[in-house]
Amino acid sequence: MKTSNIRSMRDVPTIQGLKNRSVPDTTEQVMSELARLEHEKARLERENTIWLSNQKKAQTRINQAQERIDILRRLLDELSPRPGIGITPAAEEVVKKDRKYREVKLEY
Repeated sequence: MKTSNIRSMRDVPTIQGLKNRSVPDTTEQVMSELARLEHEKARLERENTIWLSNQKKAQTRINQAQERIDILRRLLDELSPRPGIGITPAAEEVVKKDRKYREVKLEY
């Protein structure tokens, strides 16, 4: 079998490649190749099923993360001071509790 466009080493025909593309001569060879291809098809179908289930799991996790992001953004909007409106004492307490550091006053 002749390749029309050789662009890289992958396109160069080899003896093994030509052997695998040739038509089997005997019934045993046909049966052997048929069995091999059936096993390969079954393996690919299993792989596809697993891939689809993993895709569904990933989509579920993405949706959960997006819901959590929306909740946190709404909370942040409620707690953040608006221009012209002072921060409420309750919101200020929440912000102070969330701090993981101590305040240190510096005088120059």
